Amino acid sequence: MPAPLMIFTGPAARARDTLRGFPVALALALLAGCAAKPPLEQAPPPPPPGMELLIGQPAETALRLLGTPRLDRREGPARQLQFAGPCILDIFYYPRSGQAPLATHTEARLPNGLASSPRDCLQLLLKIRPAGQG
Repeated sequence: MPAPLMIFTGPAARARDTLRGFPVALALALLAGCAAKPPLEQAPPPPPPGMELLIGQPAETALRLLGTPRLDRREGPARQLQFAGPCILDIFYYPRSGQAPLATHTEARLPNGLASSPRDCLQLLLKIRPAGQG
């Protein structure tokens, strides 16, 4: 024999309606703890060999070492300095955790557009810097 159909009214009906959503609310609360947390800011990787003079340093370091850049471009919090001579060296600066922008990346190429090693380009530019600088 099937169970008799029970009809609740008054306070019993309100209690039943309140408890009906409880499993869903409990599941949502448990899943909220699984939400992706923002990653902790990691320390930047060490600079490539030969680039310790620039990577991780403020723009003033490159200006002191290499003189006046051919290009000084800012876009939002980012900055790009470009130095030219027998090669072209681009240095990119980005801020970390509210700090001043530091060099995070370099690219180099020859005047004809062929790729060059940033380390080799830096060494060439350091050799030709005007006397009295640095």
